[in-house]
Amino acid sequence: MKKYFLRVSIILSSVFYYNATAQVFSLKVDGKFMKGKVTEAVIINLGLTDYLQIRAESEDKIVYLYCKADALKGEAPVKLKFREPNYEKGEKPDSELIWVPEGPDNPQWNSISGETDIIEHDPINKTISGTFEFVVEKFQYSSKANKKRLSAVITNGIFSNVQYRIEEKKEGSTEFD
Repeated sequence: MKKYFLRVSIILSSVFYYNATAQVFSLKVDGKFMKGKVTEAVIINLGLTDYLQIRAESEDKIVYLYCKADALKGEAPVKLKFREPNYEKGEKPDSELIWVPEGPDNPQWNSISGETDIIEHDPINKTISGTFEFVVEKFQYSSKANKKRLSAVITNGIFSNVQYRIEEKKEGSTEFD
């Protein structure tokens, strides 16, 4: 595990050295490389929990990476694991990924397992870097009981020097506004 963090740290350090302001977001989907452009990174509220949402796009493909904001308050490195939400118990994932490979009007692929490793986080300058790996399933309804969903394996995910902002909360608003 230490070798993994050392290797990732070297990769991220070299990226910072060559271009200190460039945001990097890349991954492999079932072995196919995708380099995305970060179009938004913002701390948002989802069901009374704050998450950092990073949105990256490449052509018509979209990736949303979510990291629970409370989990980012510790000293890096921080490991954020996906777990199935259990709303009755108030359990939510620390991190999850949503893959939208066919454009925003088509079904999304949701996490069923995975994790995100935060390697660097600067809450003052609001920048974050890390790695991620997930397995996602295509979310679509079927009339056939127990129909197996299509899945994809997301590996070699890297995001570095991602600049985020904090979503402004409307004064007097409620969760249902």
